Amino acid sequence: MKRAMQFQPSPGLRYPAVVMKRRFAFEVVVVLLFAVAFAGAQTEAPKPPPPRPLSLTARLTAAKTVFLKNGGGSDVPFNIISDGIQGWGRYQVVDSPDKADIVVEVTSPQTDKGVSVTSKTTTDPQTGYPSQSTSSSHEFGSSRISVVVRDAKSKMTLWAASETPKSALREKARNDNVVEASQDLLRQFRERVEPDLAK
Repeated sequence: MKRAMQFQPSPGLRYPAVVMKRRFAFEVVVVLLFAVAFAGAQTEAPKPPPPRPLSLTARLTAAKTVFLKNGGGSDVPFNIISDGIQGWGRYQVVDSPDKADIVVEVTSPQTDKGVSVTSKTTTDPQTGYPSQSTSSSHEFGSSRISVVVRDAKSKMTLWAASETPKSALREKARNDNVVEASQDLLRQFRERVEPDLAK
């Protein structure tokens, strides 16, 4: 007669439910370790460097809209520079600095320079008679015309220049010199934005 073999479980298999729970816990721990390692590897990837700020000239060339501001003085330089910017076609002129990318401010001297005559009457203390004196003065010098271009949002100055018109005795010559200085400022601004124009 053959004797039937009885199956003797190994000491670890005597309690199969406990073994299964330990195995399941081990597998969960291994999966969690891989997940943490994988997530850590993804967060350690190099971050791209922050974008560098645009240079002043790049901001001028990137701008699409402009607000033109008369900073005071004669209207002649403002009209010449604003007409030149509008005719250029590079920027769209807007009616508010809030809608603009850049603000162009033109400041210029008043046009009342020239000859002035003053007269005054006083009483002579020795004789008691009225005495009249007349004086005249000439103003040959001119104030500077300046153009300042600012970023509309940050108010940072992107470009600035100024010109002093040549002095002259006659009013027509003074006006011509103001026009010439204004045109020169407009040319400098255009060359700054589009350097190819200078060639």
